[in-house]
Amino acid sequence: MSGLRVGRIALCSSVILTGLLLLGGGSYMQAKAYFAQYLIQQAWRQTLEDKQPHKPWSWADTYPVAKLTLMTEDDLGNEDRTFYVLSGASGRNLAFGPTMVQGRGLQTEGGNRIIAGHNDTHFSVLNGIKAGRVLKFQDADKHTSLYRVSSTQIVHESDTRALMPSYYDQLTLITCYPFNALQTGSPYRLIVRALPV
Repeated sequence: MSGLRVGRIALCSSVILTGLLLLGGGSYMQAKAYFAQYLIQQAWRQTLEDKQPHKPWSWADTYPVAKLTLMTEDDLGNEDRTFYVLSGASGRNLAFGPTMVQGRGLQTEGGNRIIAGHNDTHFSVLNGIKAGRVLKFQDADKHTSLYRVSSTQIVHESDTRALMPSYYDQLTLITCYPFNALQTGSPYRLIVRALPV
């Protein structure tokens, strides 16, 4: 066997091995993300049973405080996407799901409920959302409320009016804008406001 042929075989083997390692790493991350969602769902079920906060895993610094469902556009009886809203709006918690920005713990009733999420994962469904779309919000008391999107607005991150408390019941969803940006860290935010049906 010539040295050139051995070199080609070694190069092909290393390319295949590198590809398998990258594929395995990506598969591991996907499996970890799905398993985390399963654990968060189980923690939410426990919370609905005893109305106590339950961490999805022992070292978590968060727990689910609500369930948010985006209904399909054409049929209010059909659910499009469901999210478990987590306590504490930190970057670490946002990696696992939308987070409650205001209102700590399981007491989320009334006022301006502000929920933030990443635009490239959980809140990617907000891309192109229009007024009239219905959201379903469930709290730890098993109380379910319907909200209809009343407006969407793109603002600079320095515009904090969406974070102001409110005397009337509303949901405010916040994510970075634009969607599908090539770089992270955009200074713009999409604000989706929804009022009770």
